[in-house]
Amino acid sequence: MRLKTAVIIAGGKGSRLEEHTEDLPKPLVPVGGKPILERILEWLKKNGVENVVIGVAYKKEMVMSYFGDGSEFGLNIKYIEHDMNGGTEDAFKTDIEKAGIEEEDFFAMNGDQVTNLDLGAAADSHLASGAVATLVTVSLKTNFGVVDINEKNQIVHFQEKGEVKDKRMNSGIYVFNKKIKDYLSGGNIEENTFRKLCEERALNSFYHDGIWFTVNDKKELKKAEEFLNENGESILD
Repeated sequence: MRLKTAVIIAGGKGSRLEEHTEDLPKPLVPVGGKPILERILEWLKKNGVENVVIGVAYKKEMVMSYFGDGSEFGLNIKYIEHDMNGGTEDAFKTDIEKAGIEEEDFFAMNGDQVTNLDLGAAADSHLASGAVATLVTVSLKTNFGVVDINEKNQIVHFQEKGEVKDKRMNSGIYVFNKKIKDYLSGGNIEENTFRKLCEERALNSFYHDGIWFTVNDKKELKKAEEFLNENGESILD
């Protein structure tokens, strides 16, 4: 099923990108010659999304000026201003309530990922589960060696840094049912809302085994640039 609405949190300063966000807000930092938020909007459009709510704060005027009402991108964009000191729960709650989202189910995400995720498949998984929220999960990526230990404290397997296929991590891309509003009380969504939903067995996982990476710091930005330079834009299709 194709859900038509997505909420994007895009108000952070992106301080770990250092000089890249001195004059630009994080959503406008270029990745492979194109602002990261523009890449996200193109991906949403490709997946059938029509309405996008963008939460803005740091240098918000620049973001709003660049993307406008979304018509140039084939989308309807609504902006919600954030308090930069609030947590992710506050941000999502503010966006959902002030935008007046009425859909039963919709996408939500952090505005810092590049992916070829099939959002239709994620939506189908979410709706079939009956969950309040679905987390798109990806294989754990680590910069450290990972070990398996037996009952004698002996290391029986060692894996060098890279992907750990049998472990999952949160991608920062979600599908929410409108009931999520009842769980958003402030603070960090991973520490509060998702823990409550886990206890109620109301949190679903959809595993994505394709392209996914974030651009949160200079090292990640460099890796993203290298990946796109080596593989080309068509890799994301």
